Amino acid sequence: MKFIDSNVFIYAADSKNPVKRSIARKLISVAVASGGCKINVQVLNEFSSVAHRKLGLTIDEIKAYLEMFRALTILPVPADVTEKGLDVMQRYGLQFYDSLLLVAASESGCSEFISEDLNDGQIYCGMKAVNPFK
Repeated sequence: MKFIDSNVFIYAADSKNPVKRSIARKLISVAVASGGCKINVQVLNEFSSVAHRKLGLTIDEIKAYLEMFRALTILPVPADVTEKGLDVMQRYGLQFYDSLLLVAASESGCSEFISEDLNDGQIYCGMKAVNPFK
């Protein structure tokens, strides 16, 4: 099982980077078709914020993307994720929000974490980081 980071979804909507956009869209399409990927609410929230603020998407455009992404398994955010995220942040020297996503992915049984933000091939919380844009 794989967990997909928000940066993949952001690239899927980014018309300024056609190569990464193509890779991201293909990855998401395969994920939806296979049912083998998970995300959580934080991913949807990060996507929405960046899509509006940096990509200039309208609210309706963002909602259309969110509807598409809802075909994936969306995990709830447990109450204790903050404390666990702080531990992961300290252990690996990562950003806080990346750490929260790693906790969610690890606790849901994922074996791979798909992201541009982590060291490709490194093991975090028992999962292999995979950079699809490398």
